[in-house]
Amino acid sequence: SNIGTRPTIAAVAAAATLGSLAAYMGLARMRSMLSALKRSDPHISLGRRHLHGDIMVYDKGHVVFRTAPKVPSRKYLIFVGGLTDGLMATNYVAPLAKAVNKREWTFLQPLISSSYTGYGSQSLALDCQELSELVRKIRKEQADATIVLMGHSTGCQDAVTYCRRYHQQQMLGAESRINGVILQAPVSDRESMAMKPEEKTEKWLKLATSMIAEGKAEDLMPQESYFIPITAYRYHSLAGKNTDDDLFSSDFTMDELKGKLGCVDVAALVLYSGEDEYVPEHVNRRALVDRMSAATGTSQSLGVLIECADHAASSPEATEKVVDLVSRFLDGYFCDGNPNLVSHQLDQ
Repeated sequence: SNIGTRPTIAAVAAAATLGSLAAYMGLARMRSMLSALKRSDPHISLGRRHLHGDIMVYDKGHVVFRTAPKVPSRKYLIFVGGLTDGLMATNYVAPLAKAVNKREWTFLQPLISSSYTGYGSQSLALDCQELSELVRKIRKEQADATIVLMGHSTGCQDAVTYCRRYHQQQMLGAESRINGVILQAPVSDRESMAMKPEEKTEKWLKLATSMIAEGKAEDLMPQESYFIPITAYRYHSLAGKNTDDDLFSSDFTMDELKGKLGCVDVAALVLYSGEDEYVPEHVNRRALVDRMSAATGTSQSLGVLIECADHAASSPEATEKVVDLVSRFLDGYFCDGNPNLVSHQLDQ
């Protein structure tokens, strides 16, 4: 079916993971759980973290969960989570999807090879290649569609890298271009990993560096080095300085930040969390979000510090802030589907 078409069959997002859940729980426990659900009140509330929509294959077995508005849409918000994330990555995903649907945007959650624990053997380059297939599918059906890519945590690295590969370096044609970028919780994995000396990051980084030098970048690190299987390349990328994943570190000079983020040449919203548990305490978060916004390659960039938010903006107040700010950004910058800056400021 077409990506912009209103789904005719509702599907709960969690259905996509039932197969892996059954494998994890065991078939007997799974049957017991399903029987209990059948006996439960059919009108029981699912809370805020649920969505109805449909799942579709968009490229070589990759799937995307689509939540569409009631009318045909030509505007798309693609959401990509961080490390270990998949569908419904944060508390704000469901209310955000519903909010943008009301504004006639389609909300898309792709599952890519690095989703959940797959990232240990993947790269930002592969993430972006798979995301570009989704963008190109949309553009094949609607060449003038408005497409905004929103990342949470490491998903922010995907969004920036996407702009570098398909805007700055023009690896593909116009059909791969996007119209806007939203970065929610763009943090430094390098600085975050260094906050936990008990994990012996420095020791394992040295090993990863030597493995790469020996031509073993795609070999797996020792099991005790990380909590999921991870290659030397990806460990080094997450923990090392000036690597593919090292885009948002607070110790970068302004020129270095511009070298990292200057490829973002479309309207951009940077949302930084005031209480992000993955950011060292010494970091001036307000100053950093302002520097990030200024380092992008566009004058259409806004940086906002959400004081009450943790990394995933998980509290009700923080969730409401993210939904409000993203909605107003989309309204102000892409009014009537036109990807041009409208005079519009986001303040808290």
